[in-house]
Amino acid sequence: MLHLRKRKLLAAAAVFGLLLVLYSVGALRPVGNFLSFISAPLNRRLYLWGSNFRGSYEERRSQAELLDQVAALNKEIARLTVESARRQLLEEENSKLRAQLNFFSNQDSQPVLANIIARESSPNLNEQSQDILIDRGRSSGLRVGLGVVNEAGVIIGKIVEVKDRTAKLCLTTSPGCKLAAALQNADKTQGITDGDLGLTIKMSYIPQLDKISVGDTVITSGLGGNIPRGLVIGTIAAVRSEKNEVWQEATLEPVGDFNNLTVVSVVIP
Repeated sequence: MLHLRKRKLLAAAAVFGLLLVLYSVGALRPVGNFLSFISAPLNRRLYLWGSNFRGSYEERRSQAELLDQVAALNKEIARLTVESARRQLLEEENSKLRAQLNFFSNQDSQPVLANIIARESSPNLNEQSQDILIDRGRSSGLRVGLGVVNEAGVIIGKIVEVKDRTAKLCLTTSPGCKLAAALQNADKTQGITDGDLGLTIKMSYIPQLDKISVGDTVITSGLGGNIPRGLVIGTIAAVRSEKNEVWQEATLEPVGDFNNLTVVSVVIP
């Protein structure tokens, strides 16, 4: 057995030596060229596969980095958008508060600033009325019948229900929200306003002989004592007058937009 292993080692050494001699004299060059020719397509495929793999890997890594950058940018945009919205909201609220204070600085009435916290539609589907809930109530001196104005000093409604820390008010455009009113005309015509379908205001009980015109301003008359005189209700948009009727009626256009109310003032005379 040992003798056989030695013979194999000697044979392998002889073959190796022969190959070295053949390689040194260039006898194996055709074989090498043939092997290179045979293996060239495989080498080319392996090279292309490696290149594609590296390119695909780099592309995936670039896409992942790009997605991370886009996600970071979207997050920053969201943060800036929220910050801008908050800043704009604060500016709007500060502007309204300044307007409220400027209006009451020239009035004898005492204002109670309040935030609108809810809107409640009327359960009666035939009436397009809407009540507003504010965050002030009996503890702030509020009581039923007090007038409520916006930042421009336009009366938008009156208190109809009071609790300890909240109160409910009806809008002047809501049916059933009646105010003692007067025209700023030569006759100082008086009447009663009431909401009309939640859109406009009706003024009734206007004496037939009084002269009223489209464009006349209607203000609170001060009768009753809860709401001071002089708060603007609206302007006359149309007049209905029949000769055989005792009273005239007028349709008023509200002043301002009641849909964007956020801060109001309750007028305590």
